[in-house]
Amino acid sequence: MKIVSIAAFIAVFTVFFTFISLAQGSVGVSPGTVSLGKVESGSTKLVDFFVVSPSEETMLVRLEPERVTLEKSSINENTSEEDITSWIKVVNNPVELEPVNETLRTIGGTIKGQRQVSFLIDIPRNAEPGEHEVRIKPIPVVYAEPTAPVGGMVVAITSIKVIFDVIGNPVRSGAILDVEAGNHANNNLEIKTYFQNTGTNTISTSGTQKVYDNDGNLIKEFSLENTYVSPKQIKTFRTFLKTDELPFEDYNVYTVIDYKTGLAEKSSIITLTPPTALAIEEGSNIIWIILIVIVVIISIIIYRKTK
Repeated sequence: MKIVSIAAFIAVFTVFFTFISLAQGSVGVSPGTVSLGKVESGSTKLVDFFVVSPSEETMLVRLEPERVTLEKSSINENTSEEDITSWIKVVNNPVELEPVNETLRTIGGTIKGQRQVSFLIDIPRNAEPGEHEVRIKPIPVVYAEPTAPVGGMVVAITSIKVIFDVIGNPVRSGAILDVEAGNHANNNLEIKTYFQNTGTNTISTSGTQKVYDNDGNLIKEFSLENTYVSPKQIKTFRTFLKTDELPFEDYNVYTVIDYKTGLAEKSSIITLTPPTALAIEEGSNIIWIILIVIVVIISIIIYRKTK
């Protein structure tokens, strides 16, 4: 019974002091999400939000734009995944925030001030149409004293999510142009897959590739790298098939690339042949360089002796 009482006391003690810590040291933002609605390419939008804090000190806030990695469940046919962090324009970064003489009551405690932060989003004329999202991470630096120099306590706070829809006709699509055998060296056959973004919006891709023999047996399965592909860009995916125990014959390759709102699929045939005499083994470039250097040195020595 005594042990239970001690455990209960420790639990209450921990919760109590955690609450006090959060109430006294937490820094928040409001609102958490800013929606600009429909916007035109070539326009500039002003974004305002508030940093709220129990601190009464003057505060610096550095704004850092972050690219958002969207989950597949949050991507639709209207989504653009282009990197728009360069569109964020902060005139003076970090910005100095003076406390406001205002007291707010919250569930977590008393907030003694709020500070407004503003920045611009410069939307270029060649912006992709459709829905965009970016996060702005405000990193406040609190002075130890009101007159102290910059560089006191750093406090991590929640990022601001900014969403907007660039007017236009977004298209998310992609196609596998070709799958072919590349170099064959060191018992590895290079398989090159050419994928093109045929739409208007940047897309994120992932994929799989399966290699079968003529009897339909699965020889190898690869995972293609996760990457972003810009409109009209042709991305080359490379995989390497171990060939030391494989017969020289044709193999069937089935490739699927997922760009979140659709799939690009292609069945191909590659032929495994013996490496030719021109195949460059790994490290041979260094050997050739060494040989060339040796030949040059010997040539210089012979030239000097005959001279």
